[in-house]
Amino acid sequence: MSDPLAELNRLQERDLELDLIREDQSRIPEELVQARLHFRSLEVQLGDLQEQLREVRLAYHKADLELQDLKSKREKAKAAQAQASGAKEQTQYAEQIRQLSGLIEDLEGNGKDIEGQMMPLMERMDKLEQELAQVKAQVDEARPKLEALEAANQQRVADLEATYQAKKAERDKLAATIPAPIVKEYESIRKARKGTGLAKMVKTANGYRCTACNVQLPMHVAQQIHQGHKVVRCPSCGRILWKGE
Repeated sequence: MSDPLAELNRLQERDLELDLIREDQSRIPEELVQARLHFRSLEVQLGDLQEQLREVRLAYHKADLELQDLKSKREKAKAAQAQASGAKEQTQYAEQIRQLSGLIEDLEGNGKDIEGQMMPLMERMDKLEQELAQVKAQVDEARPKLEALEAANQQRVADLEATYQAKKAERDKLAATIPAPIVKEYESIRKARKGTGLAKMVKTANGYRCTACNVQLPMHVAQQIHQGHKVVRCPSCGRILWKGE
């Protein structure tokens, strides 16, 4: 007659093997981790550049609208000055034209010593557009590499899943040969202990110990295990104790 605990030990070996497969499935290859980080970094950089370019374009558009408005007002002032009848009115329009010309010069510069507000915005737009094009090219280059690594990892996980299911079927077949109450108790302990529900008892110079928690066992516990009349659990860690084959 076979020893149920010996079969339970074999069951646990299969369970631990299944655990390793699950761990392997959840483990992301380092190359994929790095590829994801790199691609995410590029996406963040791309988004940041797009936002900066949007803000600069808005600032330029606002300045351009203001410039067109100022030029329109100056043209109207010039037309009004040309029709002015008195010297005082002429002087007032001249002052208005001077002020408007100063504001226009502040915006578009004079091509000499005054750069104006719009030129730096144009230069900033050009620079951002160049940087944006470079990062987009890097994203386009990185995307297929990442997709290939993702696909390879999905295949790896799928292959492991097929292996897992095949081994689990063998495990369940073995479990069916062991008394159900023992299997149920083992599985409950294994879940609580996150891995093992059965531990081997080994002889030491001073008696016996549990190989799971390494605690010395009381002699009466060791005797009960040797007798094999019932399932005995370790007084320390609670695992089912087995005398070994």
